[in-house]
Amino acid sequence: MSLGCLTGNGKGTKIDGSYSYQQRGRVEAFPPDMVPDKAGGEAAIAFSAGSLTDGEAGTQVGWIGNTVGEMGADIVIDLKGSYFVDRVVLHQVGREAEELPTADKYGNVAIGEVPDYVEPTGVNCVEVYARNSNGELFLAGAVGKRRQVKPLDDESLSVSVAEVTDQLIVRMDSFNRDILLTGMEIWGASIDEPKVFPVPQKMTFDGKGELKLGKSPKIVVGKDADEDTLFAATLLAEKIKENLGLTAKIVRDGDGEVVLGKPGECESLDKAGLAEAKPEGYTLNIKTDGAFLIAGDRRGLIYGAETLLQLLGTDVKDASAATCLIEDYPKMEFRGVHVFMPHRKDIPFIKRLIRYLWAPMKMNTFFLQVTSGMKFDRRPEINETWEKFNTEAAEGKRPPVPHGELGGGTYLSKDEVRDLVKYAKSYGFEVIPEVQSLSHVEYLTMTYPEIAEKPGVYPDAYCPLNPDSHKIIFDMIDEVIEVFEPERYIEMGHDEVYTLGVCERCKDKDRAELYALDVNKIYDYLKSKGLGMMIWSDMIQDFRPYAVPGAIDMIPKDIVMMDFVWYFATDRDIETRLLDHGFKVIMGNFYSSHYTRFARRSAREGVIGAEVSTWGHADEHHFGDGGKIYDFIYSANMIWSDHYSDDLRWVMDRKIAEMMPILRWRISDARLPAPPSEAKSFNPIDLAGAITAPLRDAGGAKGGYDLTGLPTGDTTLKGVDFRIADGVVLVEADGRCPAQVEVPVGAKADSLMFLQTASADSTVRTPLGRYELEYADGSTAAVDIKYGWQLAEWNRRFAAPLAHIRHRHRGYVGTYPSVAAWQGKTPSGEDVTLYGFEWANPHPEKEIKTLRIKADDSATDAALITAAVTGVTY
Repeated sequence: MSLGCLTGNGKGTKIDGSYSYQQRGRVEAFPPDMVPDKAGGEAAIAFSAGSLTDGEAGTQVGWIGNTVGEMGADIVIDLKGSYFVDRVVLHQVGREAEELPTADKYGNVAIGEVPDYVEPTGVNCVEVYARNSNGELFLAGAVGKRRQVKPLDDESLSVSVAEVTDQLIVRMDSFNRDILLTGMEIWGASIDEPKVFPVPQKMTFDGKGELKLGKSPKIVVGKDADEDTLFAATLLAEKIKENLGLTAKIVRDGDGEVVLGKPGECESLDKAGLAEAKPEGYTLNIKTDGAFLIAGDRRGLIYGAETLLQLLGTDVKDASAATCLIEDYPKMEFRGVHVFMPHRKDIPFIKRLIRYLWAPMKMNTFFLQVTSGMKFDRRPEINETWEKFNTEAAEGKRPPVPHGELGGGTYLSKDEVRDLVKYAKSYGFEVIPEVQSLSHVEYLTMTYPEIAEKPGVYPDAYCPLNPDSHKIIFDMIDEVIEVFEPERYIEMGHDEVYTLGVCERCKDKDRAELYALDVNKIYDYLKSKGLGMMIWSDMIQDFRPYAVPGAIDMIPKDIVMMDFVWYFATDRDIETRLLDHGFKVIMGNFYSSHYTRFARRSAREGVIGAEVSTWGHADEHHFGDGGKIYDFIYSANMIWSDHYSDDLRWVMDRKIAEMMPILRWRISDARLPAPPSEAKSFNPIDLAGAITAPLRDAGGAKGGYDLTGLPTGDTTLKGVDFRIADGVVLVEADGRCPAQVEVPVGAKADSLMFLQTASADSTVRTPLGRYELEYADGSTAAVDIKYGWQLAEWNRRFAAPLAHIRHRHRGYVGTYPSVAAWQGKTPSGEDVTLYGFEWANPHPEKEIKTLRIKADDSATDAALITAAVTGVTY
């Protein structure tokens, strides 16, 4: 497989490509004249031979400024085959000119004051052109501007490409300055990579054929197969039925298409001679006569089965997998998600996440925040007050309750929680309950105001010296242990203690000592129960204004620290302070969109995992709207695989976009009859008579959109047939375009697929327009189209992280209900995205007479753009 740094550069296995030097606009060779390439420069240079791609820090190539002039230099790259190129990274030596001494008014400088003048180096613009399947070059991406005076002073210049191509031209403009390069990296993958997600540590294809499943495939386990093996075999059989429609049979010993188990359980598996797997790992060998899967534990067996399922795919017409050998194991010990206790109506959704997302993505830790979300028999008043105050808040009788989304403002019975915990554990999850203590304890102080550190509407902290505080916490811990039966840990909060040392008991005490006293009391109580403790780490960091950094030396070093305030100091490796003091660290509130220097920081000794947090309603809408479902998937690969790199973001995004339609269909509360890939027919609706705007907003009045790269006519995008006209339907309530258009349909449909985008960005969840159906019998149905839900602006690449750190908890514009149906480029290299949104027809039995596309009355900036509509029949 080719996945990673395609040029090698000491960072991966190089492909059989080459590069050459040319001057812009000339076909003649233009070899570096200041520092020559060690391989020459008059002819093409193999990636394996050149200075730019050898990965050695000491090698350089460079041109003299007077040589490149204002035309610059090109590096022409031949990939010798089509690849998805994520980005091109140039490493340069930047150098400012030395200052000349001050001259007099005649321009004279005193003798002896003229230094050796050093010319500046550095490019001011890098453009990357890619060749498409028609052989045409187009601008795929750029950094900087041509002919600007000041050069780019970054040592590494990363140009996003995100295109399939076989040839690139890297064009450098230095505006008469010297160019001095230390390396060039091309990051990307073979068009069909990665085949498995998260990316396995080792995966080789032998090219000897493929394994084909029969109509009734057999899954073979040993006579001594234990519960772990039987669970994995049953899961595999169930999902083969779900994905491929084949009824698999589990048999004891003998021959079959799949053989799985632990070492020593099955004779035919032992004969396969597979390498023994690491903890949580697996070895999978797919041959033409069968797939052989071995693992040492339940997690490894589940993860191996899920990998096999990915390779088999979901095409019922071709249930097969190419022959290969995979040896896989986790990068990090803890791979977690943090979730509020759900409302009972959302328990089925959480279970579907476990079965179809978290377990297949090889997550292994489920942090479930309890707060008041579980019934406490010893202290029922906690639940009663929680429910009462949330109800009154919903009625407007009191302010919203902090974290009132937990449990949907109510609580679950112990049996409901026990069932959810048991379900998660069956999929190999360690379930770690979080009992928020000392801080964020409004759920306690509004029940027991006498323990509050400071009176108020919702006091945020209890008094650590009030003996009743710990009586309450210990009662809760006992009941949590009874229900959860934790394996190793309970997470005890202790973050953001804003109110400490102010009550009559505490006001003369040292804040650090008060904090440590509370931590140590709870630590000792958990230890007496045979359990360890986890807490959030911000209070012992040294840069938060409310923190007590001195407490770091007052608490036990075997407390696991959930280090979440990294996003307030992205230029620092803040875990260093914790590691240096002997703590183990989990990257808390880990968000793939904003975490910096992950590859290096995650490899540090003592950093044992990462946890993706959600802070709101535990339901499909809020997870999707908040970008968390995408974040779960992207983060899972970071935490599992050594093959992760920040330079492969669009490679991974491309894979996730491919996975999302079937995944969304599996976990959704309101499913269509089948995923789009199983549609029986498509009926493109002709919009030609309803066009209100051209494919390009030449005047810039509507965001300057440019969709001229979009294929027109009858075309297929992401497996859906569309008919795209030479214009779009743009509706706006107060502008030059109509506020509403009507499109005749005259057909039935199970769903409608809309190819759409927005003319500009907007506030998340702002309605831009609506689609309204009028049926033949005169009845109607409609769906509102909101920015940040079914679409985003036309020039935002799908799933591009939100730039500002304030968006850390969201991370992405969560266009969860939609797919990136088409992504392309403008002539100036801007990304373009059109979103495919499928709306389930509320009345598929009725003929649709008319489709109305309407602007929202309050939308005055961003406008809804509809490029095509297709009726779908299942």
